[in-house]
Amino acid sequence: MNYNQNKNQDFQVLIEKYLDGKITIEEVKKLVNYYESFQESHEWDEELGAEFNIKNNILFNILKSIQEENSVKNIPFYQNSIFKYIAAASIALIVTLTFLFNKNNTLHNEPVIVDTKIEIGSCKAVLTLSDGSVVALDSTNTYNNKCVKGNGSEIIYGVSETESQNLEFNYLTVPRGGQYHVELSDGTDVWLNSDSQLKYPVNFIKGHPREVELVYGEAYLEVSKSTENHGTAFILKTKQQDITVLGTIFNVKAYIDEVDIVTTLVEGSVAVSNSINKNILKPSEQSKLSQDKDDFEISTVEVEEFISWHKGKFSFTNKSLAEIMKVLSRWYDVDILIVNEDLENIGFTGVISKKQPIENILGIIQNTNNMKYTIENKHITIE
Repeated sequence: MNYNQNKNQDFQVLIEKYLDGKITIEEVKKLVNYYESFQESHEWDEELGAEFNIKNNILFNILKSIQEENSVKNIPFYQNSIFKYIAAASIALIVTLTFLFNKNNTLHNEPVIVDTKIEIGSCKAVLTLSDGSVVALDSTNTYNNKCVKGNGSEIIYGVSETESQNLEFNYLTVPRGGQYHVELSDGTDVWLNSDSQLKYPVNFIKGHPREVELVYGEAYLEVSKSTENHGTAFILKTKQQDITVLGTIFNVKAYIDEVDIVTTLVEGSVAVSNSINKNILKPSEQSKLSQDKDDFEISTVEVEEFISWHKGKFSFTNKSLAEIMKVLSRWYDVDILIVNEDLENIGFTGVISKKQPIENILGIIQNTNNMKYTIENKHITIE
């Protein structure tokens, strides 16, 4: 038996171990290395066939194997350290794994695509200065002045404070189909998701709380420590709640078209409060505040699911089709209509790269439920 035959046989054994749930982290790493070596040698090009169809069929079976393991062991598979490693690995590896076990599968319903113009989301935003002037920010248009530097994917404010009680505010607005990073003058890093707006001062007042406002949308924050800012607290305001921190990492989702304001703590400690209640969150805890309620609902969660968006991944754990389509509509700047209401509450689990065409993701979902979708310009219909 030659070297390539041995390698193929080892690869097959590792895949079977993975699907049986008996693979170790070291073996997963070996599996990734095997796949990458196959790609470099182009040994599988002729066998793989149409990439679009294969990606859909393959990820479907991986998700199916995860769901089956959940039902047998009643343990969330995404909490397993091996799953986390796989999620971080190349999405192409998942494509290959499923192909080996579903070589004859084909899509049940071919999608209808008419003059599609759907682009993958990118780094872009609009900066509104204190004098009302507006600057478009993207890879081809940046902004720089004496206290602000931009490079196309982020803007950084110079570290400075003011004794004046009059603050100058900037607004950073990220449209649908965008994402952007800003470093505030106190060193706090903020990543804004699609369809979001942040209001913040150009400089903070020395000795006063550092207040910023998430006007709407979603933000991931790594707040600079109070010890680095004369002991002052950092306060993030939203429409219905305040979040007070001394130095921590957390995520806040407060979209206009969603009922809940969701705060997820990664590190440190935060106080979430409104006019009636106040709660202290610990790492891995999440608070939900509904628009029609005054009480906070506190639970323990797997934080990676809620922060992966700023790392270039969609992470879904038993999310309904309706919830997923809302996320996709923001990132790809499309309108999505689910005609068949029976599909809206079907749950999906998986980690998918945000750097791929939306057709790939729709195809994966299509294969799990034999649904049909139509794309016409920037409108998607699911039935």
